[in-house]
Amino acid sequence: CVGAQQKINFQSPFLLLAMHLYLQALTSILFLSHVSIACYIAGTDSGECSTSTAVLAWRQDNMPYCQFSVLYPACVPKEDLELPASREFPMGRWNSTILMKDKYVERMTETLFIERIAIERNRTLRKAGVNEYGDKGRVRRRFYKKPDCRNAFRNYMCWINFPRCDVARDLSMPTCRSACENFFISCGYERGLWRCGKSKYFNGYEPEKPIISALGNVSYLREYFPGQPFRENKYSPKGNSELQICTPAIDGAASRSHFPGSVLFVALTCVFCLLGLLL
Repeated sequence: CVGAQQKINFQSPFLLLAMHLYLQALTSILFLSHVSIACYIAGTDSGECSTSTAVLAWRQDNMPYCQFSVLYPACVPKEDLELPASREFPMGRWNSTILMKDKYVERMTETLFIERIAIERNRTLRKAGVNEYGDKGRVRRRFYKKPDCRNAFRNYMCWINFPRCDVARDLSMPTCRSACENFFISCGYERGLWRCGKSKYFNGYEPEKPIISALGNVSYLREYFPGQPFRENKYSPKGNSELQICTPAIDGAASRSHFPGSVLFVALTCVFCLLGLLL
């Protein structure tokens, strides 16, 4: 049963496309410690800390898509910076501008929405009584008429592409575990499909059980989830404010929404926050 859950997660068109587009760019950051050694964006030392993100008018001009998500000092692309050659770009490349990066996040995120909603509204699958994998059942509705899920994913994409930074030390900060888990909660994913755990478990919460073929070949299905590594949220001694040690680390960020949200989503978020304080 666990293996089946992992297979669905790995082969989901929505998650697979996200991984395909982001994992190559994120690979080099996966092995960094929980505190980066510079202002990294997608694993490359190509950013600089900016406090301009605290100004709404600046965000409206420079990152209109992420303007309601990035409410902290952020690591943004250094402009006019020529990046060295890499495996993905053997001839080297020029760094993105902040606005180009924002438009990239918008294009990627909205494309995922369109493709997933098309699957969820597919009448052929519905009439055949099968899901997107051809198995008997129905397609789970994640994005279609689910503004909380879309908003959680939109926020998450903005956060991992414009991470919080320590201005004094010019250091980017890893993603808060709560930001990742908020996405899975908001989109109704079963607990066994969450991928916000430790890097050594490929972001699972426990070691993966290998699949052994009839010939004795061992294989695994997990892959790193975009935005990892994740850091556990920490709070002040009185528990009334969140410490700024990860991205986004904004009080109430998990439930903040610039689109209408449902009461159920807020309730789930509050329960999760309370559990985080008690554990």
